[in-house]
Amino acid sequence: MKIKRKTLSIFLLILLGLSVSGCGRTIEDQMNTFEEFINRIEERSNDFFDRLGDSTEEVIDRLTEVVEDFFDERDDEQEEEQEPGTVNPNPGGMTYVSRKMEEAFTELPQYHEYEFDAEAENYILERLNDYRAENDLHPLERREDLSQSARYKSLAMLQHDYFSHDNPNLSDRPFDHLMWEKLGLRYVGIGENLAFVSNSGFVNNIKAEELFVGWQNSDGHNRQMLSPTHRFIGVGVVRSSESGKYFKGYKVLLGTQHFGN
Repeated sequence: MKIKRKTLSIFLLILLGLSVSGCGRTIEDQMNTFEEFINRIEERSNDFFDRLGDSTEEVIDRLTEVVEDFFDERDDEQEEEQEPGTVNPNPGGMTYVSRKMEEAFTELPQYHEYEFDAEAENYILERLNDYRAENDLHPLERREDLSQSARYKSLAMLQHDYFSHDNPNLSDRPFDHLMWEKLGLRYVGIGENLAFVSNSGFVNNIKAEELFVGWQNSDGHNRQMLSPTHRFIGVGVVRSSESGKYFKGYKVLLGTQHFGN
């Protein structure tokens, strides 16, 4: 067993050096990692030697397993670490269309947990193009930049606790400043429809149809949806089980349509 322990020590130092040196961490971080590693190895040593085989191959295999388990656990712990009160700024896993778009999303406060409702977004787009066909109008083509700008607007209204075409986080500038300047979109003409539905029930069962019917029943919003000049669209829907004072803390579904031509 002394030979095995000596062999183990050599392999341990080699594998530990390989594992730590490539991590891109500071010396202090590496020393902390080393200390934590040694502590865990001591805790596992009895079990390790009980299960250790007689051959060199078994020694290497078992040692490699222990080292990999240790660093896998550290990676999991680091991924789980998050400042209290923060939520993921990109739960939908978007690949941003531009640096401006990414920076805009990153700057938003994260007061309320939420999710982007892709199913509701698809429903609204399909419902809108059916509605346009009923009125002998061409369908609108979904564009990723407009979809992301629409998501941004819906999320901004939730996190900044407002409902308006003007943007309090941008010195109350209107939607054209948001789309053209802040988010860097490049369209000759643009338009914006906003809607929200909230309730205080225990079940978050607000339907996307409620957003669409609200737009249909408003003359100005309805004209936007039936405009013959629009060619492109993006829909952004945010669903949250909590909200700020403007929405009375209720469950809320916020929807934005961004048009372009």
